[in-house]
Order: sequence, then C-alpha cells, then structure tokens
Amino acid sequence: MTLVSITTRNIKKNFKNYWSYFLSLSFSIFSVYLFMSILYSKYIQGELGEMKKFITLFNVGAVMVVIFSAFFIWYSNSFFIKSRKKEFATYMLLGMSKNQVAKINFYENTFITAIALIFGITLGLIFSKFFIMILFYMVKISSVVPFQWNLRAINMTLKIFGTIYIIISIHGSIIVRNSNLIDLFNASKRAERGLKVSAITFLFTIVSVVCMYFGYSIAIQELGSNILKAPIVVALVVVGTILLFTSATSFLIYINKKNEKRLFKGTKLISTSQLYFRYRGNVGTLSIIAISTTIALCALVTCVGSYTRAEENSRYMRPFSVEYFETKDENMIFDKVLGNHKEISVKYSDEIELLIVNAEDPLSNKNADFYVIKQSDFNKVNEHQKVDRKAELANEDDCYFIQVQSFAANKNALNKMVNINLKDKNYNLKVVQTDIKPFIALDHFNQTFVVKDNIYDSMKLNSEKSKIIKMKGYILDNDFKAQNFLSDLRGDFYKESGLVTFYEHYTDGLKLLGMMAFIGLFIGALFITATGSIIYFKMEMEAREDKEKFITLSKIGVSNSEIKSSIAKELGLLFGAPFMVAVINSLPATIALGKMLSLKLMNSFIVIASVYGLIYCVYYFVTLNSYTKIVVNNNT
Repeated sequence: MTLVSITTRNIKKNFKNYWSYFLSLSFSIFSVYLFMSILYSKYIQGELGEMKKFITLFNVGAVMVVIFSAFFIWYSNSFFIKSRKKEFATYMLLGMSKNQVAKINFYENTFITAIALIFGITLGLIFSKFFIMILFYMVKISSVVPFQWNLRAINMTLKIFGTIYIIISIHGSIIVRNSNLIDLFNASKRAERGLKVSAITFLFTIVSVVCMYFGYSIAIQELGSNILKAPIVVALVVVGTILLFTSATSFLIYINKKNEKRLFKGTKLISTSQLYFRYRGNVGTLSIIAISTTIALCALVTCVGSYTRAEENSRYMRPFSVEYFETKDENMIFDKVLGNHKEISVKYSDEIELLIVNAEDPLSNKNADFYVIKQSDFNKVNEHQKVDRKAELANEDDCYFIQVQSFAANKNALNKMVNINLKDKNYNLKVVQTDIKPFIALDHFNQTFVVKDNIYDSMKLNSEKSKIIKMKGYILDNDFKAQNFLSDLRGDFYKESGLVTFYEHYTDGLKLLGMMAFIGLFIGALFITATGSIIYFKMEMEAREDKEKFITLSKIGVSNSEIKSSIAKELGLLFGAPFMVAVINSLPATIALGKMLSLKLMNSFIVIASVYGLIYCVYYFVTLNSYTKIVVNNNT
C-alpha cells in the first residue's frame, strides 16, 4: 500500500476528523474569492466610474480579509495537526519513518486544500451575484447584475491560498520531523496543573478593575473632545482585559472551588474542577478573542452606524439644500432653473452676509482669519435648519464662537477675550457660548464669531468691501427629487460661485459609507465565524482528550444529563466571558465614537451586539452538542 493510498483511505473513511478544518478552509477561500471577484469586476468598476476612493477602500478590505483568513487557517491547521499527533505516533510505531509520516501529512493537506479550493470557489461563483446585488443596494446603484466568471479573481485566489498551503505544509512537516515518538503519543496528555492563586493574583484583579474603570471613564468623558487620549484608553482597556482573564476570572474560579458548601451540590464539582484545570490553558485564547471582538464590534458599529446616519451626516456637512456665493447673477439663474422644475419647491431661503476679520484664536492664541455674522441672521438660519441652538448675547461685548474641530467643542474657549482691530475701531469680545456645528456648508465654513446686530453693523462700516461675503442658502421641500434640477443648475452656474448641494453630498457619502458598511459586515461575518470556530476546534480537541475522564464518571454513577450539564457550564464561561467583556468594552467606545462623529450610534450598537450574541449562541449549542456526543457516545 502506497502512502498516497493510505492518505486517500484515511480521508474517505475518517472524513469527520477532517470536516472542521475543511469547512474553515473552504469558508476562507469563499470569502477571499468573493472579495477578489468584486475588486476585479470590470462591470462594478464601470458602475462606480471615476470613484477611485471606493476601489481603494475595497483594496484595503481585500487585504484585511486575506490577512485574517491566513491567520484563521493557520490557527485551524495548528489544532488539526495537534489533534492527530497520536495518529502520527501510531504510524511510527508500526515502522514508518518520520519522512513517510511527514509525507502523509503533506498529501492529506494537499487533498483537503484542493477539495476546499474547488468547493470554496464554486460557492463564490454561485453567490458572487447575490453579494454584488447587496453591495449595489447599499450604495444605491440601480443596475441589473449579470453572472460573472472572473478568471482574474480565481487566479488571485489560487495564488493566495497556494502560498498559504506551502507555508502550512512546511510548518506541519517541521512539527512531525522535530517530534519524537513519546512527544507525539503524549501530545494530548497535558499536565493538568490547577490555577495558581496568590496575593499577586488578587492584586492584579484589583489592577484590572482599576484599568478598565479609568479606560471607560476617559473614553466617555474626554475622548470625544481629545482624540490624543485614544492610545491611553486602548492601553488601559487592553491591559485590564488581559488581567481580567489571567487574574480576576482565575481568582473567582479558585474561590468557587474552595466554597465546599456549594461545591458538592449537583454537578458543580465536575464543572468547577474542569474549569479549574482547563481554564489556565485557555486564558490566552479568551483574552485575544475578547480584545479582537471589541475591535470588531467598534468597527462594525462605526461603519453600520455611519451608514444608517448618512442623511444626518450630510445635513451636518451641508445644512442647506443649495448654497452658493453671490458673485454675479446667480439668484436669477437659480430662479430660472427652478421655474423649469415644477417638482421642486423652496421651503426657506436665507441671505447670509459675513465679514472676514483677522483676530487671535481664543484656543491657539495665533492670528487667523474668522467670519463674523450678526445675531439675528444666525438665529434665523438655525430656525430654518431646525437646529436647536440660539445665540443669546446679553452684553454688547458678548459673542458666540463656532469652532472648527474634528470632534467635540473645546470648552476652554469660554470666557476668553477676543480682540478685533478694524481701521480705527477696536472691538473686545468675550466668548460666552461655543460649539462646532457649521451653519453653512463645511466646504465654505470657517471659524465664526456671532455678535450683536449693532456691533456687526459697526464692524461692517469699518471693513473693506472685499472683506464682505454674501451667500445664498435654500432649503427645499423635496431634496430627494432634486437630481435633475441640480444637474441643470450646475450646468448653468459659474464655477466661482462655489455651488454645493445637500443631495450630491448625500449620494456620494452614501456610496462611500455603503461600501464601508458592506466591507465591515463582510469582515465582521468572517471574524465571528473564525472566533466561534476557534473555540469550537479547541473544545472538540479537549473533548477527545477528556473522554477517559467522562467514562470514569459514568462508571461511578454520573448520568449523561449530569455530564451534559457540567459541560454546558464550562462552555458557557468559555463562550460567554469573552463576548460579555467585549460588549462591555465596546459600550464606552461607542459613546465616545458617537460624540466624535456627532452621530447617535446606540441603536446600531444594540442591534450589532444582539446579532453577535445570537450567532455566538448558535456556536455554543453546536459546540455543546459536538462535545457531548464525543464524551457521551464513549460512555454507552
């Protein structure tokens, strides 16, 4: 019998032992092919036209998918090899050399990879049209999607997984060649050392709580206005999470084991002992899953939350439906084009006059140009835009300062004095109100002082004519029917008029945010599949190692239902702990992100966390069923 025939016989008769690895490999191939087929589709590129930033974004997403898939396959392959070391030892005991065993492992890996490539790419071909339809729906492209056979995507997928295949084959060969017979036989017999708990463990438990508390506090209270504190927050939460799993959870399990009154009730002794001896080997995996799940949840909430709030974001960036500078006869052109489009009606129109002044920035103490607007105009614009803010200037020297900040307003500007010199007149203003929301399009906006009407009139008299800007802003009743109107308007307008519109920003933004949401959801699905599978593989391997223990328990009178109950408790901690920690970590991050982006992300957070939890529950019950079958079937 040749080594190839032994390999094919093994795979045919014991495919259930290869099933988990085969599925993880096939899913990774399927994911990469889908991304590559979208990336290299000339049809999609034609629909996106000149939007190069979207293609760039998808390139970044493709790289992330490839890296994550490679990590997932490496992890799965490591579990697969470890679970088969005893089988390799048996081959050696029967007279095979290490080279022959390494070749068997190589042939098996070759066959499984080849089958997975065929299966994964076939699935990709079948479902690529469906996923492209989802993408088009999210970016609001109305087009019939044809079935595509993308040879470039297939070629790239084969190259990527060919490289991964070579690396894991070399890795497997090195493991077999560097292991002796005794090591291979004892690979599954890990030394069951219980948790080490001491005063240092208790100290680290306190440190973990303190780190996470301060990390959450800084995120909620300060991160929204100071992004530079993000590394501090990340460091505190990561350290706190690692210590939580290495020390705090270990400490709780240890205390639970020492509580003899409860320990001997029902199956608590079995589940607690399992955790006591098994938890130490799972600490690293649980910490990594908790931290990476936190990152995934935050990224998903940001992508999906921004997408669902695309209109709100565009209203913030361009509060007027149509806005332009008055340089010539723009108002006449607008009225003429409007008259040709009966489907469009104007709800509000605002004449906005601004002064350009030079003053010392209340925050940076450096000289810069600012806009000045009169109080009555500012309040009227806010009323028309349905913005809940009003300049309330009690004294002649009071002003409302509108900052240009990426995130939250810097409250240090309050009560600062601003000196403005115009010709022979000096104006000393005191900042009594401040925020960051622009009242005109961000394209045209500059830091602005809102002053009382009489102060503005005085400033205007002392300003040069070139420093006076006149703008026009319209709010339409039906923005989403304005595509043809805006197209005609832009065709007739002067370039120097600086015409900007809400609808154009919304449609462009929706494409970008839709692409981000699609990539985020896709990678999120890949991620949760990978993390759930990693726990599944690990537990399945441990189930095979623990068969003898459960056989012994069965012989001394422990029923199958009691065994299942103890397993359920152990898996409940291993699946539940990293997920719950990730959700708790993500909550303050979501609050901070909402403040930074001026978006309400809590609904997105609740939905995404709930879906994540539901999928983890499915993995939990699948793993519980598999684990129970392995240990219970050997008891009957």
